[in-house]
Amino acid sequence: MKVRQFFINTVILTAGSLLLRLIGIGFSAWISRKIGPEGMGLFQLIFTVYNLASTLATSGIYLAVTRLVAEEIGKGSYAAANDAVRVCMLYGVLTSAGAGALLWGLAPWIGETLLCDSRTILSLRILAFALPFMAFSCSLRGYFFAVRQVYKTNTSQIFEQLVRIAVVSVGFIFLLPGGLEYSCAAIALGSVGGEALAFCYTLSLYLLDRKKRRFVPCRQPDTAGKVLSIVLPVALSSYLKSALVTAENILVPRGFRKYGADAAGALAQYGMMEAMVMPILTFPAALLTSFSSLLVPEVAESNATGQRRQIDLLTTRVLRATLLFALPVTAVFICFADDLGMAVYQSSESGEMLRVLAPLVPVMYLDTVADALLKGMDEQLSVLRYSIVDSALSVVLIYTLLPVFGVDGYITVLFLSTFVNAALSITRLVQVTRVPFSLDRWILRPLLSVTLAAMAALSLSRGWQLTPGLAAAGKIALLLGADAVFLLLTGVITLKQLIRLTKKLLDGQGHSGIRKQAV
Repeated sequence: MKVRQFFINTVILTAGSLLLRLIGIGFSAWISRKIGPEGMGLFQLIFTVYNLASTLATSGIYLAVTRLVAEEIGKGSYAAANDAVRVCMLYGVLTSAGAGALLWGLAPWIGETLLCDSRTILSLRILAFALPFMAFSCSLRGYFFAVRQVYKTNTSQIFEQLVRIAVVSVGFIFLLPGGLEYSCAAIALGSVGGEALAFCYTLSLYLLDRKKRRFVPCRQPDTAGKVLSIVLPVALSSYLKSALVTAENILVPRGFRKYGADAAGALAQYGMMEAMVMPILTFPAALLTSFSSLLVPEVAESNATGQRRQIDLLTTRVLRATLLFALPVTAVFICFADDLGMAVYQSSESGEMLRVLAPLVPVMYLDTVADALLKGMDEQLSVLRYSIVDSALSVVLIYTLLPVFGVDGYITVLFLSTFVNAALSITRLVQVTRVPFSLDRWILRPLLSVTLAAMAALSLSRGWQLTPGLAAAGKIALLLGADAVFLLLTGVITLKQLIRLTKKLLDGQGHSGIRKQAV
């Protein structure tokens, strides 16, 4: 890989991810004003089950395509890469058809028995039709990641989101007066429309790209075996993981009801936590999610060619950069949570909850990049094993703590499960790589910098008379700018490093130059 190519792909993917998340949060805020917290809770319950069905339909496909295509192209065999895409799409046909049939047939039992709300049945049956399109798109997006054409994946996802918004907007005109059941059905229709049209768009891009390649199509005798060796272990583990997550989400509103909330209040509490607060908390992670997605094919290619030192160097830099990114984000949520809650949802309660959960940010973000690095090194089973442990712990704690402590119990569960999962993933990553950790450069000086930046931002912004949106944007920019200055002053980052990196990006220097630099 070349530094400039990776940087350009990261910028493209990050810009697309940030745009998608901005659209998503804005869309979620608009929906919340239409259907209220109770409706958001009902919507979240429906999509919890839909996510389980999605796992049944697509689990392992994306990773298999990305890894196999990256490995085969690294070896110079596009014919084998093309065959991997074909096999993964055939596998997706079978799994998505089965998952869709199950979701349609079991919708009444799921709605009445598991979710204890018959208003979910209609939406679940509508969402069953989205699964085949999702499985196909998963294979194609994995292909574009592997060949480093991430802008095609970005445009596909943006197109999907825009179609979804358009369908939901039209659907609300006719279905919103029918109550929450039909309002959620409109959202489900938007998901089906978005997945279907996005698949058509992505398929056309793939066919055009395939025509430009000079190769003789041929079926590789071992492709199916390679695909299944990746997909089946990941899929089986993911099924268990997703089932536990579904059980976890179903138990949350039940736990709130046992604590004393009525049915509507329990759904409202659940909706605020999962559908309103968590999207804001994870929004800045769009940068890390994009970067992590690109790391999988890069690490897989380096792993396949035996370049262990390159992986060690990349791991060290990624973990340190993640901490430098996560600490100021945490400070933003602690210092300006009230402004964010009012700006996005016109809700002070959501702002208070955002501040309480802010300390989770560094742990969550480190876990994200650690998982991506492990997957690139063929450690995906370890990642899934840790996720299963995390989810099983969460289910037990939710079942025991929520009926006794309510929201406080749920917050405790979030902290414990997040720390356990991250600790397991990072420990495994350190075992399979060599990471020279420095307490001073990684923790102490960055923490001093962000503390000084937060104090400066709070002092300079005191007394601002602005709308919540402008106040939040201005204060965040002030804190991040101040943190950049203090990182330079404390020597965490030097001008020499910035100049050197800029030259590499402009020159398109390869890995050979990267390896010569000290971390």
